[in-house]
Amino acid sequence: MKRLYPFLLFLTALCYSSCQNDTKIKLPPEVEKENFVLKVNRFDNDLFALKNNKDMVITDTIAIKYPDFFYLFTKKIINIGDSSNPQMTRLLNDFIHDKYIKEMYDEVQKQYSRVDDFNQQLTNAFKTFHYLFPQAKIPEITYFVSGYNYSTITTNNTLGIGLEMYLGSNYSPYSLMDFPLYRQKLMRKEYIVPDALQAWVSTEFEKDEDYSSLLHQMIFKGKVLYTVKKLMPNTPDTLLLGYTEAQQQWCNKNEAQIWSALIEKNVLFSQLNAGNSKYVNEGPFTPGFPRESPGKIGVWVGYKIIKAYMDKQKDISLVSLFNNRNAQEILAQSKYKPKS
Repeated sequence: MKRLYPFLLFLTALCYSSCQNDTKIKLPPEVEKENFVLKVNRFDNDLFALKNNKDMVITDTIAIKYPDFFYLFTKKIINIGDSSNPQMTRLLNDFIHDKYIKEMYDEVQKQYSRVDDFNQQLTNAFKTFHYLFPQAKIPEITYFVSGYNYSTITTNNTLGIGLEMYLGSNYSPYSLMDFPLYRQKLMRKEYIVPDALQAWVSTEFEKDEDYSSLLHQMIFKGKVLYTVKKLMPNTPDTLLLGYTEAQQQWCNKNEAQIWSALIEKNVLFSQLNAGNSKYVNEGPFTPGFPRESPGKIGVWVGYKIIKAYMDKQKDISLVSLFNNRNAQEILAQSKYKPKS
């Protein structure tokens, strides 16, 4: 089932040295030459083209063009209801005529009037994704704005990208809206494609059991990271996964201590809850670790485990990797045990 995810949930982190040996997936010649076309929509432009109209017929036109996304947008994203709400058209017009929303959209137009580069990156990534997961869905890409609510949204058929969440770390409204600094530094255009891919891979393959324990969540997020790295192998890890160089160096230097601390805290096999989810949640650092640490230490460890596992199981496909929900078996077979 696809889910709604607020702003930067999918930004994750790992150290450079753990990924530097990954290489580009070699596609068969017939796949490489395939005319792979990714459908792309500019819902943001179509929405704001309504600003001079208040006729319900015009609203119906965009609803017909985006049968799934329009309902999601009005009902869940900006929370004004659906066509059953007699005030929906007026509320939608209020949204697109709001002074601050208009300023936001104008800045989006200034920076993202063209999105060709992102479209090409996504096309290349999903071409590889289609080869690796031939039975998986390929989404259509829908760019939107939501009033600073979501950076990525997924439905069964759509991968939505909220462009106003990538207007640059120094974009003043972010500070006015109290976005924490650790988030603001990641609200840049360089993160659009990595965030989008992580969102799609995560929601395409997640199962309820991936949330059954902290270790399950670490392993699942590690699988997502490993896959996204395969889809974007030439992207520097600092850009792909949101760590600073100093944070990467801290992880590399303290890997054994990080693993020992998680074992000593006796949290790996416990049910995922508010107490231990701090090890996989975003933050300026990971609670319980020094302030020099990055956030989501557990996600970084999960990736390390998956990398070690796949290095030892060279014949296992990524489909098989996601089908294996036995987190303890993966940990055991990875033989992950960093040396101090």
